[in-house]
Amino acid sequence: MMPRRWIPIGRWLLVIGMLFSVRFSPSAAPAQAQSAPHLGYGVNPTSAADPGIGAMGFDWTKVFGPIGTRLPYRVLRRLDVDADVLGNLSAWGDWLENEARTQADFIEAWEIGNEPNLDASYGWAAPPNAADYTRVLCEAYRRIKRADPTAIVVSAGLAPTGRVPFTWSGHRGYCAPGVGWCPGYYQDEREFLREMLQAGAANCFDALGFHPYGFAAPATAAPGSPECGPNDFCFRTVEVIRQIMVSEFGVDKPIWATEFGWLIDPAQVGRPECRNDPSFSGRLWQLVSPQQQADYLVQAYQWAETNWPWMGAMLLFNYGFYNPGSCDQMGFYDIKGRPAETALRNMAKNPVPARPVWNSPQLLLSDVDAPAVLRGAFWVHNRSPEPLQWTVLSVSSPDFPLWVDSSSGTYRQPLPFRADPSGKALGVYTATVRVRAAPWAPMNLPVEGRDQDLTVVLRVVPEVYRDYLPLIMR
Repeated sequence: MMPRRWIPIGRWLLVIGMLFSVRFSPSAAPAQAQSAPHLGYGVNPTSAADPGIGAMGFDWTKVFGPIGTRLPYRVLRRLDVDADVLGNLSAWGDWLENEARTQADFIEAWEIGNEPNLDASYGWAAPPNAADYTRVLCEAYRRIKRADPTAIVVSAGLAPTGRVPFTWSGHRGYCAPGVGWCPGYYQDEREFLREMLQAGAANCFDALGFHPYGFAAPATAAPGSPECGPNDFCFRTVEVIRQIMVSEFGVDKPIWATEFGWLIDPAQVGRPECRNDPSFSGRLWQLVSPQQQADYLVQAYQWAETNWPWMGAMLLFNYGFYNPGSCDQMGFYDIKGRPAETALRNMAKNPVPARPVWNSPQLLLSDVDAPAVLRGAFWVHNRSPEPLQWTVLSVSSPDFPLWVDSSSGTYRQPLPFRADPSGKALGVYTATVRVRAAPWAPMNLPVEGRDQDLTVVLRVVPEVYRDYLPLIMR
């Protein structure tokens, strides 16, 4: 261990720092209308850049593959993963890491899979296994964070299956062919979640994905109520998911509703023949009117904003899936051109603003003979996920000369400056650089702290002391 020494190193000290105020959202504040912004307003669309999304005042869209340009909304990309990924997990991780790196400027969040508690082609495509899915999730988390540390990783949205009273191969709440009344392989979403968390999944997501479909119940119907029924088939069933996370496993992380919605009765939109389509088999009890769909979707966003500070992005299903030549039931969740689109456009919203934060390490320069020009730089970071661009608005430097070397840039680029402390007596001197930060065009988001004053502080002191601390290695 090195002895501690005090070393005088000269008469000049330049400290270049930044002074600004930042508003922080209150934590665990009592629920109230128009609470601290925490919701994302989004859709599962056929066209991720559809201008109708922005016309509704929404700020999130989902994509299902790579994109090569900046969309005007925050973007959640869904990766379709299933049991086959386990056959070569490392190679898949290599691909994903490269994908996350090349898409970093275009993707804010990644959803790893879709409804893995089902064996359907859009689920796990094999008997669901929460531990196996967790292996995939953790590989994805590690690789995405290595490529893009600012990206948000969301676990696959779990499908609400209702209560399953069977145990199969050691798994509770599990359906399998030949077991009771089971038509196939799937697992109760609550038991699947418990097995995920037991396998360590909480270390591998930033937000838990869930699909709180409303079925036939109003969005305000409470779990355990007659409206939700014995399976809690209702929007607020997500409250039980949250309770399992926090009360049983101590996991206090956000939940994202990566799909949710209500299914319109085709007979009420001029397609009565679609009631007999095989895709509606077993779904007729879920049907609502177009006006109920609109009312319930508005209720859902309002309920989540007022009562769920832990809810993040909510991406309704869907926007633009309807095909007038098809009876596929997915098209009757569509809100485009229906009363729900108008209702959501008119709904008051409280989106999470872009939150630029400027910081820089203190620049300490000391020498008996101070240099004629000293250099430093500021960087802009963000407490929300989208990329930023910045512009210098003005420089005010009455105490000493200060110049900026760039007038604009992106979050990947510094804001460099030069300062001339020559001839300054002992004392403290300041200069101010006024900057504006905003999301990359063409994104149109509210901004908290768009314009900020970065203060460069020059301190001239007679002597500097430096303390050497021991190096500790594990």
